[in-house]
Amino acid sequence: MAKINPEEITVTDFAVREHRSLWGDAWRRLISSNTARLGMFIVVLFVSSSTLSHYFWKYEPKKDLDYSLKLKAPNLIITEEIPSTHLFGTDKLGRDIFRRVVHGGWNSLRVGIVAVSISLFFGGAVGLMSGFYETVTMTMVERLILFGTTGFLLGFLSAWIANQYFQLVLYTGLGLAAGYYQDLFKGKFLRMVTFSILGAFFSAVPGLFISPTVALICGLWGLFTGVLLSRPLDGKFFSNVMMRLMDIVLSFPGYLLAIAIVAFLGPGLGKGMIAIGVVGIPVYARLTRSVVLAIIHKEYILAAQSVGESHGRIIFRHVTPNILSPIIVQTTMGLASAILSAAALGFLGLGAIPPEPEWGAMLGESYRYLTSGAWWAVLFPGLAIMLSVLGFNLLGDGLRDALDPKLRT
Repeated sequence: MAKINPEEITVTDFAVREHRSLWGDAWRRLISSNTARLGMFIVVLFVSSSTLSHYFWKYEPKKDLDYSLKLKAPNLIITEEIPSTHLFGTDKLGRDIFRRVVHGGWNSLRVGIVAVSISLFFGGAVGLMSGFYETVTMTMVERLILFGTTGFLLGFLSAWIANQYFQLVLYTGLGLAAGYYQDLFKGKFLRMVTFSILGAFFSAVPGLFISPTVALICGLWGLFTGVLLSRPLDGKFFSNVMMRLMDIVLSFPGYLLAIAIVAFLGPGLGKGMIAIGVVGIPVYARLTRSVVLAIIHKEYILAAQSVGESHGRIIFRHVTPNILSPIIVQTTMGLASAILSAAALGFLGLGAIPPEPEWGAMLGESYRYLTSGAWWAVLFPGLAIMLSVLGFNLLGDGLRDALDPKLRT
């Protein structure tokens, strides 16, 4: 038998890959992309300048005017005619456009952040619940919540007609009873008759204290509510109703719906945030639902269900972390869309209330002076909108590539 000399043994070097997390890989790919770095630079520049100027460069728009400097071109040299420098020129009231553009970024970016937060919170919650419960059977507690909420929402019409808001309690109780005793009745017809009679009774009797007409209308609505609550409501019902509501919102043009909401609530920056946020809810709801449906049958979800984990734990521990990538990308790009929407509302006079600086409102105040040659009054607010939207779009594109698991090497 041949002997092996230890000196003849060679050690082969194996290339061992360093363990890297998904987020670590995503960050490395993000900073290695030229477009993503450019987008990050633009976003950081606008956010930092707007934030720092708001807190450290105080500005009082109500006192900022000088008619002697009306529509002066950009200048860097002090002259007898213009005794101060104006990097971006002045507007129709003699206000420095550079200062208003910098401070207007605080309002424009704030509208985007708040509006996207509203859309993400409500749309994400609707999409998460719709996607999860569309394929997962509800527990008794979850079913009671669904029936009780349905009864409460349906009771609004009857309570408003009769001006008796205690009917909301009656409708909620009817919904809870329908959910709890759903399996008590042997036949569907008996269950429908029972709850329709109860619904009509709970609505018509209080309505009699107002007038017979009110009692009749409320009784008919209560009859319809009882019939609906007698149906076997489940997760698929909830998902279908929510998605049809989202389809209804999506059927309206986004800007027109935002204008209608602002017209109903009244002009103002805060009202514009709400309007833009409401318009964006369906986008996040449908996106979240689609990614939840894509992972709900994955092995780790089935394993969590097999060991008896609660639905809440599965949703927040297993489902939510694994659907963040596309939502983060959509959020970044949604900021750009929200800034554009805020600028459009401001241009129409439905955003920030003058003289508060906001990029869209500045365009709306100055575009008519283009014919007189005052190009600077429109150019610089427009550039601010364009560059901020470009920055968020480039960052969103970079995040989309960085968070794509297929590109992980």
